[in-house]
Amino acid sequence: MKDECTKFLPKIHEWLEGCADEETSLLAQLHLRSCHRCREIVKEWQIIAQEIKLSIHIPAPEGFEERLKRYLDNHQLVSWRELAVSWSLTAFSVAASALWFGISLADVVRAFPQWIVGAISWSTLPVQWLQRFWDLISHWA
Repeated sequence: MKDECTKFLPKIHEWLEGCADEETSLLAQLHLRSCHRCREIVKEWQIIAQEIKLSIHIPAPEGFEERLKRYLDNHQLVSWRELAVSWSLTAFSVAASALWFGISLADVVRAFPQWIVGAISWSTLPVQWLQRFWDLISHWA
């Protein structure tokens, strides 16, 4: 791509969006008349813009709202208490495992950022495991 094209693409984009002033609009149109590559780019932009406009107006399937409301009513959001218990159990488990297997806690702290990224998506799993374990014990008792 030529330096001239790099300079004009933002102006051409402004012109396409209808945000360009008269001078910018004239410069963009003049450049498009003489540059085949920029005309191709504009065609691609117009196709993408059209696809986006079409996808925005796709209606939801019939009954979607009712199914979503039922789902949200039946599934409780996780409370802060559950998250706190979950994170506490996880932290305790990591520390106990590190001590049990003879891993230095300094190594655990160095790996902490990776552990956090993984734990964010599993934030309530220990609470769920504990609840299942408690249910199992309660069933036997």
